[in-house]
Amino acid sequence: MEKVTLHMIGHGHIDPTWLWNWQEGFEEVRATARSVLNLMEEHDSFCFVCGSGCFYQWLKDSEPELFEKIKKRVEEGRWEIAGGFWVEPDCNIPCGESFVRQGLYSQRFFLREFGRICKVGFNPDAFGHAGTLPQILTKLRMTHYAYMRPEPYREMMYPGGTLFWWQAADGSQLLTSQIPLGYDAPAHEIVEKMKLLPGLSSLMPGQQHVLCFYGVGNHGGGPTRENLEHIDTYEQNNPQAKGKVQYSTLSKFFAAIEESTNKDAIPTLERELQHHGRGCYTAHSDIKRLNRQVEHTLMTAERFATIAWLLGFDAYPHDAFEKCWKDLLYNQFHDILAGTSLESTYEDSRDQLGAARHRADVILNAAIQKIAKNVDTSAGGNSIIAFNPLPWPVTAPLTAPPSVERFLEKPVHFVDDVETVVLSQPIRGERIGHKQYRFLAELPAMGYRVFHVRDGAKMARKALPLEAGPCCLQNMWWRIEFNPCTGEIVRLVDNTHKLEVGTGGNVLAAMVDHSDTWSHGVDEYRVEAGRFTVTDMRIVEQGDVQVTMRIVSRYGQSEVITEYTLYRDDNRIDCDLRINWQERYQMLKLMFNTNIQEGLATYDVPYGYQIRMPNGQEEPGQQWIDLTGSIDGIPYGLAILNDCKYGFDVLDGMIRVSLLRSPAYAHHDNGRFESNACWPIMDQGWQRVKLSLMPHIGDWRDAGVVKAAWELNAPPIVHPESSHPGDRTLQAGLLGTESDNVLLSVIKCSEDGDDIIIRGYETAGRSAETRLHLPYFDKCFKLVFSPHEIKTVRINRNTWTLKEVDLLEE
Repeated sequence: MEKVTLHMIGHGHIDPTWLWNWQEGFEEVRATARSVLNLMEEHDSFCFVCGSGCFYQWLKDSEPELFEKIKKRVEEGRWEIAGGFWVEPDCNIPCGESFVRQGLYSQRFFLREFGRICKVGFNPDAFGHAGTLPQILTKLRMTHYAYMRPEPYREMMYPGGTLFWWQAADGSQLLTSQIPLGYDAPAHEIVEKMKLLPGLSSLMPGQQHVLCFYGVGNHGGGPTRENLEHIDTYEQNNPQAKGKVQYSTLSKFFAAIEESTNKDAIPTLERELQHHGRGCYTAHSDIKRLNRQVEHTLMTAERFATIAWLLGFDAYPHDAFEKCWKDLLYNQFHDILAGTSLESTYEDSRDQLGAARHRADVILNAAIQKIAKNVDTSAGGNSIIAFNPLPWPVTAPLTAPPSVERFLEKPVHFVDDVETVVLSQPIRGERIGHKQYRFLAELPAMGYRVFHVRDGAKMARKALPLEAGPCCLQNMWWRIEFNPCTGEIVRLVDNTHKLEVGTGGNVLAAMVDHSDTWSHGVDEYRVEAGRFTVTDMRIVEQGDVQVTMRIVSRYGQSEVITEYTLYRDDNRIDCDLRINWQERYQMLKLMFNTNIQEGLATYDVPYGYQIRMPNGQEEPGQQWIDLTGSIDGIPYGLAILNDCKYGFDVLDGMIRVSLLRSPAYAHHDNGRFESNACWPIMDQGWQRVKLSLMPHIGDWRDAGVVKAAWELNAPPIVHPESSHPGDRTLQAGLLGTESDNVLLSVIKCSEDGDDIIIRGYETAGRSAETRLHLPYFDKCFKLVFSPHEIKTVRINRNTWTLKEVDLLEE
């Protein structure tokens, strides 16, 4: 019987930060590289695999002579650049565009420095992998993928073996291998690993080539001389072994598989690769909130900077954006973004992400100011310019600052760009005695609209009802009734369709959570430690625009302030939570019980969606989750949108949002729970969460859920502007599309010149034909999307010709 070839992959897994700070991780990158290069001088056959563009940038900056030696080994084929990402990110939590930038900046760096790009995606230590990644990776020009988690038997059963074609919903495929028995092997383990690998039952039947990783990892180190001695003498010392050894790389392994195996004999998996450490979807709320905020701030700043550049106001700030993105990408490293690092790590991350967000805000403000100064605001009174950062029309409640009533006779009123009086109302400000103004605005796609604030009160038309009582809120669309003792929503009624959507919503339940930081071995959180009870409930806003119910509730030493808001002229249901959490080793869930029967749960994932069975298990998601089935035989669903959460579960018609967890920091030993030990505990103190509830008739696709979630996360920008003449109109849409199921996420300048890059994705799994409008430039382009497609186009700004490109913009 022919022996199985063991492809010996030298590796030194490096967490740039985890149980140490980034400065220590930086040095370990240098030390590992130096050790590997020294071994290569001693051993002619030894090969090494290393990913993460960030590491190579560090080496280039700190030890250029070492970097040049690596270049030579890469050219020889003994040092393999793998991964194609800036770091090894968490593969569930970053948004779709973050994954694109992980590849864009890293692949361009590799091409510039090494004359090649990565063909093998490599995320060995990530805690699960979104099912949309094959499309993103293939459009970053990767053809293969290697990872370790989830592992067979303990975490995921693989039909046909752990070698497969991994396929996304659009049909994109990568030849993929799970790394068996781990991504490292110290000297004393390697021989046993080599003996076990050929007989693993998780291998594909008949598989003749198997990955065998070795070397010291996590804090770096890499292969050792003892490793190499064991490999060199293995066949001689173990003549009956079923495996033969070959120093190799990931590229050589996949090439051997393709050469020796019929493509059709390799199974195809069209699914996400889950699960490992379900607590990672929720651990450390602050890093996840910052991640979401910086993602959207950067995309918004890019859009407006592009518009300002096209209008001739400013050069496009390529270098500044690249710096911001790389700071964000670094902090998407799996042990940072998953919340599994030391407490001190997150102090560094807050500084770095805060700086990135500020730099993006500076760029955004510069673009807004330069557009605004050219808009005619001389019509009298004080002026507000409301900017829509999204490339589709948006209707949204806006908040104007107190300064809009300066020098005016109170009360004031608002008018739009055609002098129509707009409903408005004063609301609480940010300090005692502070007053802001709320008004509803209809804004053009990726554009702006001017509103004026004038002396005196004027009545606007109030055609639609808006009511509030001691325990209820109601408008034309919804009636919400609250239990005054518990704060629960006892009835959520769809007034339009006369349906009872749910009973028992807004339940804040503390769950017992004695698991470690990752929640190793935990599939769901079911045991309640207790529930919050109401200490105060009252109407705090009631006017022409909105009504708001404020509910204060307590549990243990913790307090939650929840505000539900309905609007007269908008059907959104907003929920704003301020949480002061003081409990230890518990999880906080917000529960919404519905009357939906036979429902399917759909989750937002990077540049796509994932349908899952509502079995109560903790699942990763992003900006929205939806449960759609039927109520009284009528197709119906409920979507919950959020601005910073990533963990959810659905069971028996109940949707639960995981708001926070409070394990010890970086606790990796589930068997040593010490509730009385004085370790630093996660997620203590105040945090804020914004949600929107979207009950809907029919399917989530037709209800506009995806775009509504983007609107929550990238709201309009309210910009007070002084009175002056200008050559710009009072309302303008600068870029947009007309299709409901095409979402344009990115508008930017190309990395290598002065072309316009526009990226979008099909959101509903349906074909779409739409038109891309640039009305200011009198241009219109036809775009066709296949189901689930991520599409990037490049427009030459001189000839105004459009072509489709990959994610590397070529």
